[in-house]
Amino acid sequence: MDALGKSVRRGSTRRRFVIAGGGAMGVALLGACAGAGPGSTDAAGATKSRAPVKLSTNIQSPASTQWGAYEAADAAIREKYPWLTMEYLGGSSASFEGMTKMVVDAAAGSLPDMVYAQGTQIQYYIGNKIVVSMTPYLNKDKAFDLNDFPKVAVDMYSRGGQVYGIPYDHGAQMLWYNADLFKKNGVTPPTAKWTWDDVVDAGKRLTNEGQGQWGLVNGGPTATWSMASYIGPWGGMWVDDTETKTGITSAGSIAAVQYWMDLFFKHKINPIPGSFTGNLYVEGRAAMTIGGPWSYRDWIGKINFESPIADWPLGPGGKRVSASMGSGYPITTTSKHRDETWLYESELLGKDMDRSVMGQFVKTGFGTPVRFSMMKEFEKSKFAMPNVQIVAPAEKYSAIGRPISPIKPELDKVWTEERAKLLKQEVSVKDMLETVRRRIQPFLDQNKGWDAAT
Repeated sequence: MDALGKSVRRGSTRRRFVIAGGGAMGVALLGACAGAGPGSTDAAGATKSRAPVKLSTNIQSPASTQWGAYEAADAAIREKYPWLTMEYLGGSSASFEGMTKMVVDAAAGSLPDMVYAQGTQIQYYIGNKIVVSMTPYLNKDKAFDLNDFPKVAVDMYSRGGQVYGIPYDHGAQMLWYNADLFKKNGVTPPTAKWTWDDVVDAGKRLTNEGQGQWGLVNGGPTATWSMASYIGPWGGMWVDDTETKTGITSAGSIAAVQYWMDLFFKHKINPIPGSFTGNLYVEGRAAMTIGGPWSYRDWIGKINFESPIADWPLGPGGKRVSASMGSGYPITTTSKHRDETWLYESELLGKDMDRSVMGQFVKTGFGTPVRFSMMKEFEKSKFAMPNVQIVAPAEKYSAIGRPISPIKPELDKVWTEERAKLLKQEVSVKDMLETVRRRIQPFLDQNKGWDAAT
């Protein structure tokens, strides 16, 4: 998911940073596998008598907008385990090129101990055998409590009954709105009963193209991971759970894509992608936008209006479904300190308010915690978005942001090419979707068995 990957990638470099205890930061050139500490991860190991173990990760760097939360969590972990050091390399990437480089680095034995996986990337890493199953650790470490995470998030990082990564951030696409614009224009704000027809009705009353004000700003279906959000409420389907079949030419899919195109060309409440610059929503020039719970962290200090979050609207038949996406952290097969890496990650994504980065999200507002227990605390914080209490329950109507199999880049490419013609109004929605179906079918045919246990 781009919104998730953005803050991780921003300013990421190959510079190597090591966090020292107490939050002080020093620069050093440390090997990813330096140190030979033993594999025990019990509490007795957290003593100064332990041989130093130095780990590395690419998940964040000091240039990240979320760095303050990670720095604080790392300092607290070091206080408990003074022998354990994590080197934050930065340099993670959500691009396909970045994924393939990970495979090359794995073959060279130069991967960090813990790496970043943005949603669908994890399945590529599992298939290429560069990440290990974390289920053995989870079975032993009952206190970690995987049930405290949304099932849809855990399923994203699983295959063959094994969990290969722990999500730190996950959520469904939801509707955001500028409460000030709604009030100014006398429009009733979104409710849990809103339908997509209500979005159109409100959008018409909130759009004033002459003044550069729009009812909604969103690019519509763009493949990637979010297709279930755009076509699911109409009963449409991009790919099935096996990712070997598509329903993109079904009546529901056609109706859904036509709806989104009508927002541009018929109702004219949504500016056509590429026709504007800047962030219209943040600038207060769009009444509604679409994004995950993570969107809010990038808006703090930038928006001068109240921005509540609302449930994903209902489809024509009363169906509510939205794609869910996030990012997580797996352990690599090349790590020489897997036990110690799990120890560090179990704290970083654990329940302690100081050692957990999610606990630091509650304290700093630099992120939205995925743990249900942490979300309860976040709901009380001064950094929580208005109407935050609906975020955790939204996981009940969320779906995995498919495709998550290795054919995803190919499907994205096909959709992007054909969508460009649709935005130029060179083809009809029905014809465009038929062309997409024809072009992606060979990839789907070759995809059988992709999710077999490794």
